[in-house]
Amino acid sequence: MAKEKTIICFDMDGTLFTSNEAQVASFNKAFEKNNLEVQTSRDLIAKFGMPSITIIREFFPNIPERKIQKVAKDKTNFMARETYALIKPIPGTREALEELKEKYYVAVISNSTHEEIILTLKQAGLSARFFDAIACAQEVEHGKPAPDEIFKVEKKLKAKAEYMVGDTIYDMQAGKAAGIKTVAVLTGVHDIVKLGEENPTLIVESVAVLPDVLSGRL
Repeated sequence: MAKEKTIICFDMDGTLFTSNEAQVASFNKAFEKNNLEVQTSRDLIAKFGMPSITIIREFFPNIPERKIQKVAKDKTNFMARETYALIKPIPGTREALEELKEKYYVAVISNSTHEEIILTLKQAGLSARFFDAIACAQEVEHGKPAPDEIFKVEKKLKAKAEYMVGDTIYDMQAGKAAGIKTVAVLTGVHDIVKLGEENPTLIVESVAVLPDVLSGRL
């Protein structure tokens, strides 16, 4: 009897491509437009992995909720129209995903908006149609580190998730909360020490080596 396909859930930024430069620029353009203080790359990147709304609230806890929502919308617009051009693909990612698709459903789990997901994937050379399912923060009550987006793709695909792959502790926390295996990659925001504190099932250099690791070739 053939084994039923399970799902590998992938974070996007820092996992499938590098977008720190694009994200920093879009946040700071939105801050400038709304007469808010721009932030250093280091301070912004330290918060990546959380939803944009949460990041904005952490920097500006005293501004009204309506303004927070406007800043978040402006950030999305800048990302969609200007800064997405700064996104860079991570070598070997597409080839790895193509190989994994032979055995698994491949899904994207992201706290970005749906519009950002479509545009940034395209810029990285990965059509959204390539993936079996996509779940974003707009579709669920809670984004990562909550497991809601993982449960969403399970519902869409009528299959069980087996792995959560990502570059931040929030990805690891979401996977653990969903009761699935976690794979930390070293191509993004958090380093091996910080990721190791979450005790992921596996730590790998990048998505590029994942087919070999999961098949036992490495």
